[in-house]
Parts: sequence; structure tokens; C-alpha cells
Amino acid sequence: MITDKLEIQKLLSRLTAYIASKLNLSTMAAVGAVCMSKVANELAGGKIPEGTTFEELSEQLLKEVTMAGK
Repeated sequence: MITDKLEIQKLLSRLTAYIASKLNLSTMAAVGAVCMSKVANELAGGKIPEGTTFEELSEQLLKEVTMAGK
């Protein structure tokens, strides 16, 4: 599982930038979307398996955020 705090922070930062650009959101809106996501909670809780790629996380997060907006 991914448990290194620095790695988790980097992933969350990258995911926030990804969501902001992909969905044309402000940084604050992207931070809110990421913070409330299942992906972020699983990362923070050490429930994401080691070896999970950024692409996998970003795809999962994008699906989650776009489904929440509908």
C-alpha cells in the first residue's frame, strides 16, 4: 500500500492540477473536488496498492468527479 506521506502529497497535488486542467476548474474548486473524493480518502488512509499508476488514479478520480457533477 502507498503509505509514504510525501508520495501521497505529491500524488494529491498532481491529481488536483490534473482535475483543474481536465475540467477547466479553478484551483480552489479542484482542491475541493479532490479533497472530497474517494480516491483522496483511500490515499490518505493507505488503501491504495503500491504500484498503482498516476494514470489509474487520475482516471478513477475523473470518473468520480464527473459522476458527482451530474
